[in-house]
Amino acid sequence: MKFLTTDAPTFSLMDVQAMAAFHFGLTGQFKALYSERDQNWLLRCADGTAWVIKIANAAEDPGIIAAQIGALAHIAAVDPGLPVPRVRLSLQGQPMARVGAHLVTVLSYLEGDLASATARDPASLRLIGGTLARLGKALRGYMDPAIAARALLWDMRQIAGLRPALDHLPAADQPRFRAMLDHFQTAVLPKLAALRAQVIHGDLHEQNLILTPGGTAVAGIIDFGDLIHAPLILDLTSAAADMMSSPDRIEPILRHLTAAYHAATPLEEAELDLIHDLVLIRLAASMLVNVWRKVQTPDAPNYLLASGFGAVSVIDALVAMGRDKTTGIVRAACGLPAQPTVTIDDLVARRRALMGSHLYVFYDPPLHMVRGDGVWLIDAAGRPYLDCYNNVPILGHCRPEVTDAIARQSRLLNTNTRYLGGQILDYGERLTALAGHGLTVCAFVNSGSEANDIAWRMARAFTGAAGGLVQEFGYHGITEVSDAFSPSASKHGTIAPHIRTLPAPDGYRGKYPDGPDMAARYAAETDHAIAALAAAGLKPAAYICDSAFMTNGVLEPQPGYVAGVFDRVRAAGGLCIADEVQSGFGRMGTHFWGFQHHGVRPDIVTIGKPAGNGHPIGVVVTRPEIYECFIRDTAFFSTFGGNNVSCAAGLAVLDVIENEALVRNATEVGAHFKAGLTGLMGKHDLIGCVRGTGLALGVELVTDRRTKAPATALMHRLLNLIRDQGVLTGNEGAHGNILKIRPPIVFTRDHADIAVAALDAALAQI
Repeated sequence: MKFLTTDAPTFSLMDVQAMAAFHFGLTGQFKALYSERDQNWLLRCADGTAWVIKIANAAEDPGIIAAQIGALAHIAAVDPGLPVPRVRLSLQGQPMARVGAHLVTVLSYLEGDLASATARDPASLRLIGGTLARLGKALRGYMDPAIAARALLWDMRQIAGLRPALDHLPAADQPRFRAMLDHFQTAVLPKLAALRAQVIHGDLHEQNLILTPGGTAVAGIIDFGDLIHAPLILDLTSAAADMMSSPDRIEPILRHLTAAYHAATPLEEAELDLIHDLVLIRLAASMLVNVWRKVQTPDAPNYLLASGFGAVSVIDALVAMGRDKTTGIVRAACGLPAQPTVTIDDLVARRRALMGSHLYVFYDPPLHMVRGDGVWLIDAAGRPYLDCYNNVPILGHCRPEVTDAIARQSRLLNTNTRYLGGQILDYGERLTALAGHGLTVCAFVNSGSEANDIAWRMARAFTGAAGGLVQEFGYHGITEVSDAFSPSASKHGTIAPHIRTLPAPDGYRGKYPDGPDMAARYAAETDHAIAALAAAGLKPAAYICDSAFMTNGVLEPQPGYVAGVFDRVRAAGGLCIADEVQSGFGRMGTHFWGFQHHGVRPDIVTIGKPAGNGHPIGVVVTRPEIYECFIRDTAFFSTFGGNNVSCAAGLAVLDVIENEALVRNATEVGAHFKAGLTGLMGKHDLIGCVRGTGLALGVELVTDRRTKAPATALMHRLLNLIRDQGVLTGNEGAHGNILKIRPPIVFTRDHADIAVAALDAALAQI
């Protein structure tokens, strides 16, 4: 940010006249010219020659100025026909002179009209595009150490330097522009290193291009102050963005500027794919510089703002166009075939034919996602959506530490556990240390469903019993065993004959109202369930509990409830299983495991989904005597369970959670998120209740707060309206009226604010 906080030189006219005469032997008529960070003067001499006196900012590196002079000399040698300024040597024969803390250079003045003042027709845009490509070719062989090491604010790879300016945007705009920078830094920036790179002008827009009268030819290319060594494509995208002073200019510039550039310097596929993002981030950078200057120097002239650089209306229009349309325009302009277009209808038809008549997809119309990036999912049109729903990528989509661990191990070895290996032992020891309570043995499988299946078989083997207890409307998997423990998955409400259900401890609309004895009254329901099993000649082998009660509507822990159930189950001879697939790994904040929020010690812990951040992992953690009893009569083995790659992924997940203190993050951001959601209750009567723990949150919708009538019919519309705001959520509960929010635990306060604002806007439409 140094050039946004360092004042430009302010030499007086007399000072400039004196230095021009003393150092360069020049006299004549002087006129001040605008410069962003330096001081420029036009000097017309009596002999008819004209010069630009450039007084550099005191913060400028002398090596950079020397490199700019070297670049001009290189261009003159490689392409003498390119109209760039020529350097006038000082009376001492040097290309620059020092005046105090400032370096002074003199360049030839190029006569003509600024391109911004000429007609903005297709021919002019093509002229500029062709000139930009020609200049890039002329600079291709030039290099200087100072340029190679330069860190410049206008180099989009340095965009993080503009983050302080975000705080000066209107509060409502801050989250989306912060998200734009987040997306660029995580999804686009890593790709730039693979693109062809060289020294580029970096700032060739209509203010730095001189045309002949009538705009038929280029008379001058000026202002080489932003020379950098960078991806070549930045020359084109920076020029395009800077020239987009209004939304109506977007398509003509993309079409004609790019066509002429491509004709001279054919664009590569990797460059074409990034044009949308690079133009957008340049526009955002200009906007943030404008905002910063307005705050720091409110009375100073701002030619960026006056010229329409970084207009929010242009940014909004480009975002609305989307990456697919932008890329399509550019490809057509270059005469390249369009990328194959796959419509939603095509995908739906193929899905029905291949996967059955029931689509099982979110939203109407469904979304076609093609990429994940941290807390964002990006659809085929290039639109990012804030993911507030997916529990699987608990660290965010495509977390580099996890994907890198998977790739490294895949290249080395991936086989089954019949061979000795270190990863499975390292991972198991980490899990058992976290579980505590004598849970020191692991069985490795591939999913939470399999883990619950094996946990049930362990419980049956250890207890000799065959009855199971689970929450009403609970969910624990898709195998035959775990499906029996998943009443929420039954379309007809049927319960397996060996299963009895317990009412969930819901103090809002459940069987017992919120009060000091609520937990005890719900726990006492266990006695009735155990008695019902006994009436059928069964004893409980196990109770399976989801600590966050997700499918029951994301209920908050009620002190004493789970402990009361555990006590009763154990007294009846059964084991207690904590299903941590949705509630574990820090999601509920404060503790790593969900069961810790209830102050209980399970006999078996099962994990799945988030353990591999998307890579399939399932683990059963239990006591040695339970496991030994199970394998005494069963030859348990899973071919893929505990394989090297899965364990490498699991270890990477644990490392990130620990190294980045994500349990604490879930606690703090979850509290902020919940407060924001609760604050909406004063504006929207549809919200009957906000509840949850950490980053497991639920918003119950009602049509009448007094009767608590569930707003089931409105939920489908609400989910789509929130989707339209760019945020993804889901619904849950027996009535389907509870908005379920389970974002990655790397969520920030800003992300939470985006989600709250989206819900606010969606509810306002209803």
